[in-house]
Amino acid sequence: MKIKITLTTVFFIIGISGSYAQTSDAEAEALVNLLGVQKKEAISKLVPVSGKDSVAFWKIYDEYQQLNKATAKSRISLYEKTAMAYSHMTPAAADSLANKYFSNRMEQEKTLETYYKKIKAATNAVVAFEFYQAEVYLLTQLRAQIMQQIPTYGQLLATMKK
Repeated sequence: MKIKITLTTVFFIIGISGSYAQTSDAEAEALVNLLGVQKKEAISKLVPVSGKDSVAFWKIYDEYQQLNKATAKSRISLYEKTAMAYSHMTPAAADSLANKYFSNRMEQEKTLETYYKKIKAATNAVVAFEFYQAEVYLLTQLRAQIMQQIPTYGQLLATMKK
């Protein structure tokens, strides 16, 4: 699973940092779809559901994945905007980026909570909790891998001073 996350990270980094070119909607859609397929495979291993719970769970999960595409594309755009802002960072630009990251994360958390409740109602609280844990685990892993590939603004400044 770590290899798949690493491959996904590579695709994200290529899409984000490639000559600071902006990712097209089609490229962002392709990245999000690839990630979605890989996440679904990982979720199938982390959330063991069977029988009628399985049918209900996967129907709701597919709905969740579809809804979450906009948030994922927004996150890709934020990574691009961050990279672009490095060459001319101002306090206003930094504040704007931070607020956009907060908004993106809150939207993701709100969606997770909504779908936790839907899955709980359709199956049970244990399956819903497993979904929540698996999603948070995968999102945290992915974010950490991406952030390890992108220097912080402070690191970039320190490197430029050397």
